[in-house]
Amino acid sequence: MASAARSTAGSRGGGRITLTLCALTAAAAVIEMVAGTRPAYARAFAPQWVPVAAAIVSAAGVAGWGARRPWGRVGRALVWSGLLLMIWAANGLPLDALRLTPLMPPGIDWLGMATRALAAASAVMLARLALARPVGPPATKPAAWYGYAAFVLALPYPVFRTAWAFGATLGLDWSGAAGRGWEPWLASTPWQFAAALSLLLVPLWRNAPRRPLLAAGWFATLVVAMFAPAALWTVLNRLIAGADLGLKGIHPWVALLFYGSWFLWGILAAAATRSYQLRFPPPSAPGGV
Repeated sequence: MASAARSTAGSRGGGRITLTLCALTAAAAVIEMVAGTRPAYARAFAPQWVPVAAAIVSAAGVAGWGARRPWGRVGRALVWSGLLLMIWAANGLPLDALRLTPLMPPGIDWLGMATRALAAASAVMLARLALARPVGPPATKPAAWYGYAAFVLALPYPVFRTAWAFGATLGLDWSGAAGRGWEPWLASTPWQFAAALSLLLVPLWRNAPRRPLLAAGWFATLVVAMFAPAALWTVLNRLIAGADLGLKGIHPWVALLFYGSWFLWGILAAAATRSYQLRFPPPSAPGGV
């Protein structure tokens, strides 16, 4: 009883903090829009309406999180949707950090960086709320398809890079347009690891080390989530506008395939990691996280 009371109190406190961060994120985004000082490098990030939409969706989800059915399910769906939007709104924050160093050209989007930092903090609190949800006993048939789907989505980049290294011209105007030799192929190494990780996250391998696997799954998901949405949004905008993508000799559909698969991989990898986490809880917390 006491433990349940502490959990409820902690959940309420976390909910208040999350709502405050959502309000601050929306306010910072509105100030940024009114100021109109967004530099050119930041225009490739999430549109300025995304933080506001993320704050509204997230706040609605937090408000309905503990409600009874069916509103509780709606609240959970809104929290997860708000989390995805907040991660998108935080895209570009690593580049902001790099611009604080001599490694990047001068000029910092201070208002945008504040919005993205608040969105990142909001995403952390939303993830904490979503992942802390109590769960029932493990399912008799684990949801293995998340990992398999993530595996398929991790393949396009290394498959194309491998084919190009052997001289294939699929998606290219001429052989070697994507680089010559095996050096360009090495760029696909992270996605080869992502494909292997996806299969390991299929909740069927009981002998896999739990903690390193979960750490790798959540870390990879976070890394991809910090750049894939913004990259996909930029490509879609340029294709719709009929603008040049700047990829000499590479067909535009190839970029759409790559960035689209990365974006979807981030979602499926998170689902696969979460599924694995729920079905193989630590021994000290049977049926929990």
